[in-house]
Amino acid sequence: MFENRKIDWEQNAGRQPKGFYTCSRCRLPLFSSSQKFDSKTGFPSFWAHFKENVRKTRLLTYGRDRIQLLCQGCGLHLGHLFPDPRTPSQVRYCINSDSLGYPAPPSPDSST
Repeated sequence: MFENRKIDWEQNAGRQPKGFYTCSRCRLPLFSSSQKFDSKTGFPSFWAHFKENVRKTRLLTYGRDRIQLLCQGCGLHLGHLFPDPRTPSQVRYCINSDSLGYPAPPSPDSST
């Protein structure tokens, strides 16, 4: 569906603040800003998650088979995982913006 929408990776890198997007409920770091990109979908999108902080579960609703993303810390629904051949990981984490706290500064013991 979005395969024909090109991602400008060079421009994308310059737009992202440094740090981690956190869970809006429990503040667990979920996504590195270095892995955020403009997917042209209108939703915050990432191509990877941080550590083991995002849980994936199969969701069979509305006649569709999808992967639901949940915060590992508190179980908050974050969004869904979709195949996306445009990304380095070949997947797109399509995230509900209300589930995110905006970039917390990187901590000295964190690695992306």
